[in-house]
Amino acid sequence: MTQEIPMQKSLIEQILDEMFVNIERREEFDKQVIKKLKELAESGDLKKAPQVTKAIKSLSGRIL
Repeated sequence: MTQEIPMQKSLIEQILDEMFVNIERREEFDKQVIKKLKELAESGDLKKAPQVTKAIKSLSGRIL
């Protein structure tokens, strides 16, 4: 019988998950902004401030 061992998320993945849970509760961040931020996180570009600013600014029309 093969037993599957659940893969534990890295600390960075856990932090990002918690961050997205928190910003999803805030009305300043609409679903499009959150989706774009998640895409940046998946591609590793979330750490690039200009790209994050551009994503937030272009989708919401303002900087938060």
